[in-house]
Amino acid sequence: MPEAGPPGQDADVALLRGVLDAAPARVCVVSRDRRYLYVNREFAEFAQRPAESILGMATRDLVGPEVAGQLDPLADRALAGEVVKREGWIDYRRNGRRFIAWTFTPFGAPPGGAAEGLHEAFILFMRDLTEEKRREEEAEASRQQLRAILEGVADGVNIVGPDARLVLANDGFLAMFDFPPHLGTPGTPVADFVRNRLRRADLRPEEDPCAPEEALVLARVAEIMSRPPGRQEETRPDGRVIELRTERLADGTLVNTYSDLTLRREAERARRAGREALRRNERLSAIASLLAGVAHEINNPLAVVAAQSLLLAEEAEGTELAARAEKVRLAAERCGRIVASLLASARQKPPKRDRVSLAQAIETGLDLTEGARAGVALVREVPAGLPPVRGDADQLAHLVGNLLANACAALAGHAPPSPDWQPRIRLSARVGPKELELRVEDNGPGIPPALRERVFDPFFTTKPDGEGTGVGLALCRTIAQAHGGSIAVEDTPGGGATLVVRLPLG
Repeated sequence: MPEAGPPGQDADVALLRGVLDAAPARVCVVSRDRRYLYVNREFAEFAQRPAESILGMATRDLVGPEVAGQLDPLADRALAGEVVKREGWIDYRRNGRRFIAWTFTPFGAPPGGAAEGLHEAFILFMRDLTEEKRREEEAEASRQQLRAILEGVADGVNIVGPDARLVLANDGFLAMFDFPPHLGTPGTPVADFVRNRLRRADLRPEEDPCAPEEALVLARVAEIMSRPPGRQEETRPDGRVIELRTERLADGTLVNTYSDLTLRREAERARRAGREALRRNERLSAIASLLAGVAHEINNPLAVVAAQSLLLAEEAEGTELAARAEKVRLAAERCGRIVASLLASARQKPPKRDRVSLAQAIETGLDLTEGARAGVALVREVPAGLPPVRGDADQLAHLVGNLLANACAALAGHAPPSPDWQPRIRLSARVGPKELELRVEDNGPGIPPALRERVFDPFFTTKPDGEGTGVGLALCRTIAQAHGGSIAVEDTPGGGATLVVRLPLG
């Protein structure tokens, strides 16, 4: 740049120098022989020299041969008339490694005219972007570290910006909800995730499957973006339980973490079932001890009854009392077998596994409850030719007797719901593909759903104090399970309770 000129020109030059000195960039003018013709204040401060000392200095002497070697090809292109832009890292010998954006602009007419093609000089504009670039690299490194951490965790994580677009999502999140990989691209609208779920019929319970898709999308996106911080659970269509934890940043960004709680919930249920089984075993152990004591106490007087009944049967032989005496003898023997069975259960001896006729066990159970069924209408639907089951005949008869006695007790304590009501028990059996099913139905008060499991707990009873022991149905379950079967409570059509026993075929 000329140092002096006419007064008006001098003012323009001074103004231009002032503008360049105030510019937040380094500016210099370099001649064709690579010498500095002008440098602004920013350039001089970066070079750590007075501007006057730089003027006329060769560029190689100021920046060193390595930097000059990298920039000279760009300067040659500018001298040939091209505007050249480049940015990148470069190592200065005084200022260290810097990230610079360069712009080389031709300056001055070619000395021999346009035909010669080379300009007298070029103007070099330099913007130092080192701090911005370092911040970008640090931010990118942080993002990469965060992504690496998130990919290493089993939980699903996503970050959603206030514009309802994805900022970041890890593979755990995509896999947890069966999203395709392309949806994990930053910038994906949240609406695309919702559409994907809707098109897979992944609806929430409150959503109407007949509603227009876009209406559902808009409603769910609005719900997601307004979701308050905290925790909530979602049960997936496949039964998995997902816990969602949401944090909302100051700018409205949502950070969502998803955890699969299915195994934890199953483990909790297993622990509860284990504790319940332990309590049940403790109660059954108490029952066994009680039964052992009761059976032992009954056994001695029962032996006398059995002996006397045998003598009575012998003495009554040939008389009109013979049939009755024989019934007493058979009943005494049956009682003896029941006591022996109870003792075997209490001592945890393996039960007998004979081929047993369920029809015969039903007949024996009816005999045991003949007195208790006075005034109760009995409907029997037991088909002929039932296949046998494997088990203990006396225990199965005891099971039938307990079920009938339980139904009779329920009917006895039931206030008639209408003047024409009559107590009724329906006893039926049927053959299934792999099991025999025995049903004892009554038209009494029924069993509330909340108590249908508890009625099988030892010592639990719905009867008033002093009227029930809570042992009968617990023994029924024990006997049914000992025979590889099950027992459950169902509703009776028209009111009442139905106890269903299922036993595997022998």
